[in-house]
Amino acid sequence: MSALSVILTPFAKLILLFYSITGSYGVSLLLFALVIRLILFPVFLKGRKSMLSMSGLAEKQQELAKKYARNREKYSQELAKLYEEEGVKPSGGCLWSFLPMPFLMVLYLVVRQPLTYLLGMSQDQFNTVSNLLYGSVGDYSNGQLQIAQDVYLNYDKIVAAVPELSNMPHIDFTFLGVNLSQTPHFLFWQQENVGQAFGLWLIPVISAALGVVSMIITNHINANVLHTRKSTMDQSAKMTMIIMPLFSLWICFTLPAALGVYWIGNSLFAMLSEFANIPFLRSFLKKQAEDRERRKKEAQERAAQERKAQAEAKKKAAEERRRIQMERKLNKSIATASREGLRTYARGRMYDPDRYPTFPYQDPNKLAKLEEIERQRQEEEKASAKKSKGKKGAKGESSLPESPSPQEETKETSVSTPDQAPAADPSPAEPAAEEVEETFVEESFLEEAEEDQNEKK
Repeated sequence: MSALSVILTPFAKLILLFYSITGSYGVSLLLFALVIRLILFPVFLKGRKSMLSMSGLAEKQQELAKKYARNREKYSQELAKLYEEEGVKPSGGCLWSFLPMPFLMVLYLVVRQPLTYLLGMSQDQFNTVSNLLYGSVGDYSNGQLQIAQDVYLNYDKIVAAVPELSNMPHIDFTFLGVNLSQTPHFLFWQQENVGQAFGLWLIPVISAALGVVSMIITNHINANVLHTRKSTMDQSAKMTMIIMPLFSLWICFTLPAALGVYWIGNSLFAMLSEFANIPFLRSFLKKQAEDRERRKKEAQERAAQERKAQAEAKKKAAEERRRIQMERKLNKSIATASREGLRTYARGRMYDPDRYPTFPYQDPNKLAKLEEIERQRQEEEKASAKKSKGKKGAKGESSLPESPSPQEETKETSVSTPDQAPAADPSPAEPAAEEVEETFVEESFLEEAEEDQNEKK
């Protein structure tokens, strides 16, 4: 068994089941369309919800179109962002309307070869039956529609000639006097059997009319029952109202009438499903409105939080500025240190002189001179200290001999007084002179350092 037979056999079995219950090939096709519609009901409902969501975004879409009329790329980006925020897929509503097409193709294959999939006839058996009825071998793949009704009319003759077909289903392919295995003709009045040709011609016309009525009912439910607003989607709905009936006409005039009956049943059940969808769509619109209101409140809360955060940031920035200003007022030395001439903050408002301290320039020669003077002073102090110590020792040694007479003591006193006086006087006098000289040198050095610093500034 081929893969195609595995797919088609369940659908053929379902049609045979309906035929065994109703005994009508046309009714079996209508019930088949009903089952397919029931299976796809959740899918079609999802498509209707998607179409309503698109209709609800029409006003925002128009606003974006006006706002970005000169920037189509930006408009496309914002529109895609809008669809993402609302959870809407633009193609969702259109794709679901084409879902019956695959089932129509499957049914077409079953209807096109009824002897193979409905009657279970093999190619050899088909050749035997074709020789029995027409005296020639027909096309097994494409000629089954032409002999399907003849097999029903000559059922007893065929079973007697081919006993292995005794269990073959006995199917009448007519419905209301119309052979559904035949293809309708647009110019029905030119056919031999005008009555049957007219019946076949009515099938595509009824199918197209029901397609228009189905679209009208859908628009009526949207406007008056669901109270959806008119939008740019109305234009696409009008185009669909024109295209779908034309498409139905083309299908039903080019394929066997059995497919036209299926399409009629599909349109009838589509209208019924629109009424069945009303409570679900109302609940969906209510939930959508609640979600939209919730998102609106969330957006307002986010905006309020953002404004609050901005206000707090501004407040902190203002407090920081005030703090800096207060610090500058309290610490005027920063502005004074940063001043250069008339420019108060020439070195920057945050200039800190203590961060990178500077020292005045000192001439190495002058420093060497000061060190030399200090060294000489220390040496003189040491020499004077040694000299005074030596004199004290000499005085102690002179008291060891016998005590002289009063005249000699007077003479020695008178002689030693001039010698001792100069030794005692220089020690306090000389340091004073040296300190004066050192103070003078240091003051002159500091004055020169300040002059050099001013010149550098």
